[in-house]
Amino acid sequence: MRDIKIDENNWTPAKGYKKQILASSDDFDSEGVLAQVVVIEPGSVVEPHYHKSTYEYYYVMQGDVAFTINGETRRLKTGDMMMTEPDDIHKVENDSDEDFMVLVFKSNYVKDDTYWVKN
Repeated sequence: MRDIKIDENNWTPAKGYKKQILASSDDFDSEGVLAQVVVIEPGSVVEPHYHKSTYEYYYVMQGDVAFTINGETRRLKTGDMMMTEPDDIHKVENDSDEDFMVLVFKSNYVKDDTYWVKN
């Protein structure tokens, strides 16, 4: 057994959000698997992007955001879960007044598999 906790001093800044890897392929003893928590602050946007091979599974821990996948926007709120598949173009906009926190589980993950869509 292993306890996994969010370390408030171990965030990595990214484009429109911050993230913290909770478990890597080594922890899972399986290639291409990753678990991370992502926080998007109020007013921040994770611009449209996609992954060529990675599947992403999202479980919302806190907050409420506008999540757009392939042009369709829906609200995600605490307790919701959804998935994006390779080549799904997705964008997240935190238009609320609180932090949005989501647990992201990735499968078929490879490094540098994020491609930003140019407007």
